[in-house]
Amino acid sequence: MINSEHILKAHGLKNTGCRKHIINELLTKGIALSEHEIKGVLPDLFDRVTFYRSLKTLEEKGIIHRVILQDASVKYALNDKLLLPETHPHFHCTECDDVTCLETDISANAPHLPPGYKVKETQVLYEGVCPKCLKNK
Repeated sequence: MINSEHILKAHGLKNTGCRKHIINELLTKGIALSEHEIKGVLPDLFDRVTFYRSLKTLEEKGIIHRVILQDASVKYALNDKLLLPETHPHFHCTECDDVTCLETDISANAPHLPPGYKVKETQVLYEGVCPKCLKNK
């Protein structure tokens, strides 16, 4: 079973409490979470600098990635390169605010760019209503 300690070790990172907490929250919830949602019921568990440095380190090492929503808010998702393509779209439910990674590779559908352009990052965000919310209507 994959846990935070295995993930940190596989990426050559120290096993700190803050890093473990971030990864555990993302593993437990299984969806992308905002900073506030990651901090959870213990917002003062880690000081602000430690928390943001941990987020940045996990993102730089490719353990998590950010999803920027239409309102410019940010959520973080755990990378799972074994199951998901590196460049994949996200779905934001406008009812429950959940953000999920979709198992579709969008790099194959990338538009042809004129000479001289180089893509560094692609983000595709679909918005609508998730199956859980549709079922509850």
